[in-house]
Amino acid sequence: MPSLAALATMYIAAVVASQVPALQIDLPRYFGGEENIVAFGLNGVAFSFFVWIIILMVYCYIASTLPVWKLLQPRDYINSHQLVVGLAILYLGMLFSNRAMTAPAMNSAATDVPWIPILFITIACGAISGFHGLVASGTTSKQLDKEPQARMVGYGGAVGEGMLAMASIIAVGTLFATQGDFLNAYSSFGAANGGGLGNFVQGAGQLATGIFIPQNVANTIVAVIVVSFAATTLDTSVRLMRYIISELGKEYKVLALTKTHVATALAVGTSAALVLLPEGDRGFGSGGYVLWPLFGTSNQLLAAITLLLITIWLKRQGRNFLPTLIPMVFLLAMTLFAMGRQLILDWSPFAGANTNMLLFVLGSIIFVFALWILLEAVAALRGNKPDIPKDKAM
Repeated sequence: MPSLAALATMYIAAVVASQVPALQIDLPRYFGGEENIVAFGLNGVAFSFFVWIIILMVYCYIASTLPVWKLLQPRDYINSHQLVVGLAILYLGMLFSNRAMTAPAMNSAATDVPWIPILFITIACGAISGFHGLVASGTTSKQLDKEPQARMVGYGGAVGEGMLAMASIIAVGTLFATQGDFLNAYSSFGAANGGGLGNFVQGAGQLATGIFIPQNVANTIVAVIVVSFAATTLDTSVRLMRYIISELGKEYKVLALTKTHVATALAVGTSAALVLLPEGDRGFGSGGYVLWPLFGTSNQLLAAITLLLITIWLKRQGRNFLPTLIPMVFLLAMTLFAMGRQLILDWSPFAGANTNMLLFVLGSIIFVFALWILLEAVAALRGNKPDIPKDKAM
């Protein structure tokens, strides 16, 4: 009940604030807008981005160093209710509004990149996601009371993600009045990337009107859900990054990196630098958009590597490892193909005017590490003798 009360309070506050300008935190207006230079040569809009980025980085630092039971667990418990509420609104709205699917079965207008292999690095969380592998090992596994709960949590989470992915597709596919409107909005991958989030919020809000929720109220609720899950992802990522930095410090005997606050400061500092320093085409603070093209391949490579590690573990246990080996081979082949194609044709000096040395260097590092892990894994899979006793299985 307290979690439901908190959820209701959050939604009511968000809806009321969206209707009452006096309750909105409008930093660009407070700082004088684009015409006023505030500090560091930044105008009111750019300085607003800077302030929010600093606030989020401070939040990440605090949230990622607190014990999980103080913030992460109760907040994510509320977020789980948000997911249930959001899915209920979308699917009930879908049922009662019975909107027409105006999106075509295949969009032949988007020809700026090939469907294969790009399709397999575009679809992520609704199918398979490497980030979930990190979360499962870094935080989820540490919150289970006993091992058998992992099956319900793992499979239940995957089913929930699949339901959300399906609802998202339907929300966007039914948003537009005609197929022509859809094709205009999704004429290319670039156009889809520019309006994707807004289209989802609008489409989900439109579905919610099927159960008599006003469009503007529904849009606010959906936006709150999106922001809440983004915040969860943000501080969980920093926590996992801290774990990885600490493990690297332990492995290579750099004891300073094993300290909680040193590792967290490094994680937050590098994240802030990646956001603030690269100059994106969306202005100051848009470094994340510059690096976003790396997300699909790096995330799916991590998913393939997760399956790879599970395959090695199953083989050493003397158990059937084909259910993870087969999808791993397919996923690894597609994502390495996609990364190689992007490196050579999209970002390298051979790409001509589209050369992006930042993405080329970072992508090359990721590609080399993926190949290194693959070679190590192949060597490990060739070993016949199980290294882990069955009574020590986790």
